[in-house]
Amino acid sequence: TEEQLLRLPSDLRSDIDPSRPLQHIIPMTTNTSFDDDDDNVITNTYALRPMWFSVQYILLVELLERFCFYGINYTQTAYLTGVYDDDWNADLTAVEASSLVAICIALAYTSPFVGATLADATPLGEYGTILLGCAGCYLPGLLLLW
Repeated sequence: TEEQLLRLPSDLRSDIDPSRPLQHIIPMTTNTSFDDDDDNVITNTYALRPMWFSVQYILLVELLERFCFYGINYTQTAYLTGVYDDDWNADLTAVEASSLVAICIALAYTSPFVGATLADATPLGEYGTILLGCAGCYLPGLLLLW
């Protein structure tokens, strides 16, 4: 609340952006001066409730991901067996198409383990791995289906 913000020391408050009222100043030299005009400091500002922004982003991404997954999953068997067009299909039997769809579903549900391993074991980190997965696998796959 505003009252709690006013009780904070002035070097922890940011009056620049009201949506991000907290700040953290990191000195770049041994000089411990926390002057805002000093070029030797890094100033990071933070929102009061950062989880709210994160939750909105996560829910939107999950909504779009589920929409894509079930939209593709529902039509995949019908496409592979030639229900939509006899001339343009994979010419698979219903059993072969169902097996291929089951393999795709298994890969979709086990790929987060690969992503978690990459995020923890490589210098990419969490967000770099998410970006790599989206740019390298997810978006090209959707573009191929489009």
